[in-house]
Amino acid sequence: MIYDMAKVTVTLYMDEEDKEALQQLADAEERSLSQMAVLILKRAIKQAQEEGKILPSQSK
Repeated sequence: MIYDMAKVTVTLYMDEEDKEALQQLADAEERSLSQMAVLILKRAIKQAQEEGKILPSQSK
């Protein structure tokens, strides 16, 4: 079964210098700030799943 996951808004607070570094990384990879943040979070989630720290997603 394929699930169509809705997009949600997540608000986070971070230091200005971290935001600027994230923006530089996004610019270097020709991505938006939001796209870059999502990519980094997805990579962290995948790694945590592979390390057994969290369960794999059931929706994919």
